[in-house]
Amino acid sequence: MYRFRFVCVVQYGKFRQFAPIVKQLSEVCAAKGWAVPRLLVATVGVNNEAVLEFEYPDLATLEVEYRTQWTDPDFMKLFREAEQCIYPQSGRTEMYEDAFDIA
Repeated sequence: MYRFRFVCVVQYGKFRQFAPIVKQLSEVCAAKGWAVPRLLVATVGVNNEAVLEFEYPDLATLEVEYRTQWTDPDFMKLFREAEQCIYPQSGRTEMYEDAFDIA
């Protein structure tokens, strides 16, 4: 299992605008049969940090969906709307995989 995360910091006073956009983005993903992101927020740490976390069964699925999302007008319209709510240069991506036993 792979977890791909888009991490950003939402501008103060804009979370009420940001969260519904992310919900619409999730609905687009579900309608297209893609991984649906979870919206996570920091309990401690960076103030107003938000994380969209996508789960994929393998790297091949992640790669196909990632490329398809970036070329999909519905997805990109909402992604660009959400970008208006975050601090410039605060976005980053992360990827994690389930741990495995080593020899």
